[in-house]
Amino acid sequence: MLHDTIIAIATAPGTAGVGIVRLSGPGAVEAVARLFKPADGRVLPLQPARMLAFGRLLDGQGALLDQVLVVRFAAPASFTGEDVVEVHAHGGTFVLRSILDALVEGSGDLLPPLRLARPGEFTQRAFLNGKLGLTQAEAVADLIHSGSSLAREAAARQLSGSLQAVIEGLRQQVLGLLAEAEASCDFPEEESQLGGRGAWVDGVASLRSRMLALLRTARTGRMLTQGVRVCIAGAPNAGKSSLLNALAGEERAIVSPEPGTTRDWLELRYQVEGMPVLLYDTAGLREAAGAVEAEGVRRALQLAAQADLLLLLLDQSAAFDAAWLDLLGTVTGPALLVLTKSDLDPLWDSSALRAALKLRRPDWVGSEGLGKHVVSVSAMKGAGLEALQSAILDTALEGRAAQAMEAVLLTQSRHELALRAAYDSLGLVERSLMAQAPAELLAVDLRAALDSLGEIVGLTTRAEVVEQIFSRFCIGK
Repeated sequence: MLHDTIIAIATAPGTAGVGIVRLSGPGAVEAVARLFKPADGRVLPLQPARMLAFGRLLDGQGALLDQVLVVRFAAPASFTGEDVVEVHAHGGTFVLRSILDALVEGSGDLLPPLRLARPGEFTQRAFLNGKLGLTQAEAVADLIHSGSSLAREAAARQLSGSLQAVIEGLRQQVLGLLAEAEASCDFPEEESQLGGRGAWVDGVASLRSRMLALLRTARTGRMLTQGVRVCIAGAPNAGKSSLLNALAGEERAIVSPEPGTTRDWLELRYQVEGMPVLLYDTAGLREAAGAVEAEGVRRALQLAAQADLLLLLLDQSAAFDAAWLDLLGTVTGPALLVLTKSDLDPLWDSSALRAALKLRRPDWVGSEGLGKHVVSVSAMKGAGLEALQSAILDTALEGRAAQAMEAVLLTQSRHELALRAAYDSLGLVERSLMAQAPAELLAVDLRAALDSLGEIVGLTTRAEVVEQIFSRFCIGK
């Protein structure tokens, strides 16, 4: 695969000021040189590397395609580690497509000729040529698809090699333990000189502790890249749609005094302090009047159970019904109580709420009061919305928002599964140590842990997994 030359349009389709056609491989320079006529008369192979050269690009019949800037990157000092050429032309789908077609047609006698790149193939070549680790290559896709400033920062940290370095550090420690175990297999009488079982127990426990800390970042990493899933639930007319509209700053949901207006869930994507948030407005929870509404209630309960954060709305201007708080007992994730319609005269106060919560969430009724779990808002007046935004972020991240912004995070389910496998393998090592099992058994589980860590950084990853990872990239990257 690495002996051929690939080509693709590297910029997004549509009209733009500049568009780029990228080539990588041994025939990249010659293919462009055949059609590029530099203004200074120096052929492309003699142009300085990494410097733009202005000139005309012609088709196979000598007709002008465009005035362009061309830059070449000589191997191995390029993104892919191969000879790379970029043609910077005027933006426009037809212009770029004409350039790409002319370059492919003009390379017919090259061995092999140019071929169109597959999605992610440029980055895949960078990985295969040792220019990027696998986690860094995945960070390229995360960076391209980042939908918020915090997602971009997390991807940039991973692209710089932060996760790669952490996993490599864990690998080296496991490798050290494996070397001791294998030495003990060969020289069992000298096991005490190799550190002894006590030192192995401490080493494995330390490794598992570090792995567990990293595994706990997976939830935050997913929320950074995919968004915090926040479900708004409550009784009909509790103000769910009004709250969504107030947070959106526009009329996204239908608001009506008629109960049961919302039959299905409505999704809103926005940002809170740079964190992407997916807000779901759901059907009012009540005894359904028909099959359609019943399905809406079922979906609302399902979203509440799956969300990263539940916002349970209680209308302060309506009679208090403690039964609505029963929903708090059905969710395992964090939740907030949102007291709505604070601009209207309340029919109940915090004492009624406190008494009801003592039976359902006694951990919320402490010396600190209900402040951190309850926010009062008025969607009509916009009151309390800023406090609610901060509470959403702080509660979803479990009070560790500041630390999460600087930490090394697991952002891919693939990373989490492989690290979990390594963690479990070391758990088997711990049990074997306690049972005084032979060193051969320790070595088997240590190798398994080493292989699992290697999957994350691409050292032991199967070829089909690598192909799947890069197939999610866009063409031209």
